[in-house]
Amino acid sequence: MAIARAEHCCFLRTNTAQGGVTQLAQLGANGAHRVLYIKGGHGGAAAALLAALADYAAEKDTPVESFWDAPGRERRCAVVLPEHRLVVADAEAPWSLEPRIPGAGEELLSLDHCRDNVKLREQRSELLQLATQWQDQLARVAQFMRSARAIKRDMTHVAAETLDLSKIERYASRFAQKYFTPPGGKIGLEQRRFLTAVTGKGLLLRSSVLAETCSQAVILDDENGVAAPLLWELVRSYALGNGVDCISCPCLLDPNGQPEHLIFPQLGLACITSNLRHPIKLENAQHITAARFIEKSALHTHKNRLRFCRRAMRELLAEAYEAQAAADGFRAEIDAIYAEVLIPGAVEKVAKTLLS
Repeated sequence: MAIARAEHCCFLRTNTAQGGVTQLAQLGANGAHRVLYIKGGHGGAAAALLAALADYAAEKDTPVESFWDAPGRERRCAVVLPEHRLVVADAEAPWSLEPRIPGAGEELLSLDHCRDNVKLREQRSELLQLATQWQDQLARVAQFMRSARAIKRDMTHVAAETLDLSKIERYASRFAQKYFTPPGGKIGLEQRRFLTAVTGKGLLLRSSVLAETCSQAVILDDENGVAAPLLWELVRSYALGNGVDCISCPCLLDPNGQPEHLIFPQLGLACITSNLRHPIKLENAQHITAARFIEKSALHTHKNRLRFCRRAMRELLAEAYEAQAAADGFRAEIDAIYAEVLIPGAVEKVAKTLLS
């Protein structure tokens, strides 16, 4: 039976060490849906349109999937309406998207006509100044995260010397035997998402929705961040080879790297990395520690260096969160100006047109 309202625990976009990274394009990657990228959605216009579409679906008891915005502004960044074969996503900066083949399944949806641009032009100088300050703070977020990434890579290099790879391989093999059915010739499908997101208040993880989505979880406590990527990469490979679909969630410091978390929707199973940056507690979860894969005597040799690296990384990430808070403040001022010139009822009219 189709779920009328699906609230996803994962984020489709967030700031990373490589700047703003979005996975929104994956929503329409199979070509089965019409994909609309919203432009001109400042001032809450895009969020209002997505909310109106979700509310319409709820009223008609039509299935709808909602994806939430990463900066913690408590607004949607995309909705999927399966029965309408429609994906609508906010494609504004800094996560700008353009149709790969305009008109052939992917289109731009402009909301420029939903506001009074004559009034907006009167505040052009103020908007330009705010936009510059906003972008400068976003650049600082990425800068601090790149510095944290450099330290994490140093930790990985040092801690890798303490790993017993054979123990990781044996655990991954046992994990696959326990949770995955034997290979049947089918290859599983992989999607990339973010389980965590950078906000002005720190690292955000919607653990309540994760708990609702997954009935079982394996949590790996890994302070040095070296065992988890290797273990979950092996588990990911087993899953895909056994025909199990997978959501792969990389670390924000290395958004194109190995998974930091894995979710298997068909099994209601999550594989989660927990550390001081994002401690995770879920009811009825199985906890394992990275210590089981590490030679303690070798780790003792590097403990002071690793402790220093963890402290430095925490301080750099704290600076990143502070810069994100400043960026959110400037963006809120921009949105407030745009909100004042929105034409009443215009966004709702667009929503009705899309679903008529």
